[in-house]
Amino acid sequence: MRAEGRWRDPLAISMSRAVARAARIARLGRGSSAPGVVAEAISPGLVQRLAERLPDGVAVVTGTNGKTTTASMLRWILRDAGLEPAGNDTGANLRQGVVTSLVQAQEDARVAVLEVDEATLAPMMPILRPRTVVLTNVFRDQLDRYGETEHVARLLRRAAVLADPGAAIIVNADDPLLSQSLHDLAPITFGVRADGEIERPQYAEPEVCLACGGPLRYVERTIVHLGSTRCDRCGWASPIPDRTARIVSRDGCRSQALEIGGSTVTLQTGGVHNAYNAVAAVTAAGALGVAERDAVRSLGSFRPRFGRGEQLLIDGRPVLLTLMKNPGSAEALIAELESDPHVGAVVVAVSDAFADGRDISWIWDIDIERLATRYPLVASGSRSRDVAVRLRYAGSRTSHTSTDPVSAVRTALSLCAPPATAVVLATYTAMLDTRRALLGRSGHLQDVPA
Repeated sequence: MRAEGRWRDPLAISMSRAVARAARIARLGRGSSAPGVVAEAISPGLVQRLAERLPDGVAVVTGTNGKTTTASMLRWILRDAGLEPAGNDTGANLRQGVVTSLVQAQEDARVAVLEVDEATLAPMMPILRPRTVVLTNVFRDQLDRYGETEHVARLLRRAAVLADPGAAIIVNADDPLLSQSLHDLAPITFGVRADGEIERPQYAEPEVCLACGGPLRYVERTIVHLGSTRCDRCGWASPIPDRTARIVSRDGCRSQALEIGGSTVTLQTGGVHNAYNAVAAVTAAGALGVAERDAVRSLGSFRPRFGRGEQLLIDGRPVLLTLMKNPGSAEALIAELESDPHVGAVVVAVSDAFADGRDISWIWDIDIERLATRYPLVASGSRSRDVAVRLRYAGSRTSHTSTDPVSAVRTALSLCAPPATAVVLATYTAMLDTRRALLGRSGHLQDVPA
């Protein structure tokens, strides 16, 4: 069957690429999943054979938050180093999206950088046999799919244990769930240090030691439950990161200066969460043979894309499109927006499609009050009415609601004077709907010049 499959490989690749083109022409999306289904139906085992052909192998990135941005940063670094990477840059991270990415890889691709869904990675490990595995963090997210955070940590450990001998396992040292779950695998670790401690957020997971059940004490907190911790009951402490990003300065959501291993870079996106993404990408690049100073330098020209801090101009006005997948990412973004002098109004867009998670009750867990007392807010998304109620209870003085993404953005722009930025704080499908609606207005929208 394996030999027979090889004969079918060219047909499978040709047919899947045709499906992708047809999907884009018909405006049914970017053709990031269906081609993979077609390819595997025609040629079973194709994905494993494609992975084996890559001279520098496969790197996978998984975790609750930061997968897409970390993988994008890593591909950017590798491309700058002359290692042409393949990857699922649209964020299609289930099996069919991974297959599509490998099928559509250029002939000269040397390495694949793939973000993979947390529950999908373990079954894919024996197929992809990655040389580098990056685990970003564990947050509460889509309880109807993933369950509690401890279950997600077990899923990631199960995947890491399946890695080939010699594979680099790269773990966030500042996530107590991850660092305690995987310490026996001797992972390469990364972390972030910032001036001043971030206060414990309104939303937070129980801060409990996995080893003994005792309370964790934070020596230094960076964001939500991430930071340097220790347990006074059993003596466990967070490992000292092998590679650390130190935040030198910040300019709200627009940029921040980071020092990594003695090299300094101005990253063109703000947020402590993006400092984590950056140092994770640099650490993974090192495992793939790129010198640290070269990887850090490359990040200076990286620009966020696909709704993760994507900056756009609409009718000459700046708009920032951000993704809040869950309470943790929402808290991180709220903290950045609260201190950003460039922000003038915020669209809060929440939808409840399967990809978002059907339960949106978490909007009551986040500290939206910090924005309601500072900026005009507009409720949007398929659950805009629920959002409007939440904003009213938060003390918002404005009562604008629109399920139409363009109308919501234009309303936000009308509520703040130039040159202030309107920010869209959106769940996953709400972000996609907003992006699709705005990009469809090509005569009025453009990427912000570097």
